Amino acid sequence: MPNAFTPNGDGLNDIFRAVPFEDGGLLARLTIYDRWGEKVYENRDEVAWDGILDGKPAQSDVYVWVIEVDCGNQSVKKFGEVTLLR
Repeated sequence: MPNAFTPNGDGLNDIFRAVPFEDGGLLARLTIYDRWGEKVYENRDEVAWDGILDGKPAQSDVYVWVIEVDCGNQSVKKFGEVTLLR
């Protein structure tokens, strides 16, 4: 997973998204939390985040991500941090 992204509209590194896993698991859900543990984003269809919160650009900060990966008959959760830079 990337550890930073810059959603500034320049077409480079504007979206935070998971890098596909080598084991071929299917990314099922991406959830983003702010530093206080509040859920600020969740999506099952498009497992990516453009840095928008409630229709406005999110502030530069460190956010916690959780992805769920479906691997056959089991689901695995992965956790990490991403820095949003404006």
